[in-house]
Amino acid sequence: MDKAWYEVGNWSLDANMSPKLDKALTEFTSRIDDEMFQRFGQEFICIVDCAIGASTIRPLDVACAPHAKKKFRHQVYIMIFRREVERLSEKATLGEVAHEFAHLLLRLDHKIDSETIPTGEDMADTLAVSWGFEEEINLNLAEWEALEGPTRGRGHAAR
Repeated sequence: MDKAWYEVGNWSLDANMSPKLDKALTEFTSRIDDEMFQRFGQEFICIVDCAIGASTIRPLDVACAPHAKKKFRHQVYIMIFRREVERLSEKATLGEVAHEFAHLLLRLDHKIDSETIPTGEDMADTLAVSWGFEEEINLNLAEWEALEGPTRGRGHAAR
């Protein structure tokens, strides 16, 4: 591709994203309900698959150029998937996507940075399971444990 990014609504996606991750993102958005799809669709999200060490979500506060004089700012959420996701099965990759979107929703609706608190990983898993991704979350956990051992999991801090 000659472009580095492509846009879907308010989302910017890495045009060089792995086909496996691209497929998982497409399946995730097709399986969540319309209300959830609309909720995520309102946010400015930049999705990249090049992280070293851990998949993560990071907010970026940016000035809105048309409103610069009024000092309006927008939150852009950077969702970064680590390269090692390629080593997971397709279902476990979908579990990774659901898990990261659960972290995002916890941040958006509850103002919880669930990646930095001791129970945050379990909170994200529980939320993703409630959306219907139980098999994918369980496979994701099992495959990360097989790849990295029981104390590392998804590449987040030890649980």
